[in-house]
Amino acid sequence: MKGKIIFKEEQTFVGTWMWYLVIGIALLLFIGTILGIIFRPDNEGVIGLILATAATGGVLILLYTSKLYVSIDKNSIYFRYPPFVNKEKKLTKDDVIDIYIRKYKPIWEYGGWGYRFRFRSGRAMSVAGNVGLQLTTKDNKRILIGTQKPELMKQAVRRLKENWEIDG
Repeated sequence: MKGKIIFKEEQTFVGTWMWYLVIGIALLLFIGTILGIIFRPDNEGVIGLILATAATGGVLILLYTSKLYVSIDKNSIYFRYPPFVNKEKKLTKDDVIDIYIRKYKPIWEYGGWGYRFRFRSGRAMSVAGNVGLQLTTKDNKRILIGTQKPELMKQAVRRLKENWEIDG
């Protein structure tokens, strides 16, 4: 059961540069498909445009439904990232050996934003930006949770560490 929440954040791709880029690509493909149907009675190449438009629409739906939820109370960190992590995960003092806020390089370290995994860097869940909560669990898994509120998260982590009696 959650205690009093000291930090809460919800992030979505809607309104980010990635959202607008995919919408632009989807519109161009859709217009190309319509023009292909109208001006290519033999339908040459139209099937490819239809498939590309459908795939881009799928990416758009994925971006629309992806939402990163993070909350911290004085004892625990909670997160979920539907549709990838649907059930809320809870990390406590018993789960974590290291916790801190850091700047990171999304493309270099994880291959971009979203739900990512790299053997070298671990798992990352981010929407935009380059600041996140870095966690190392007792089973030596690395988890990075991106934030758009680094100062507020830093304050919450400081309070959490005080309660967990962790230095620094």
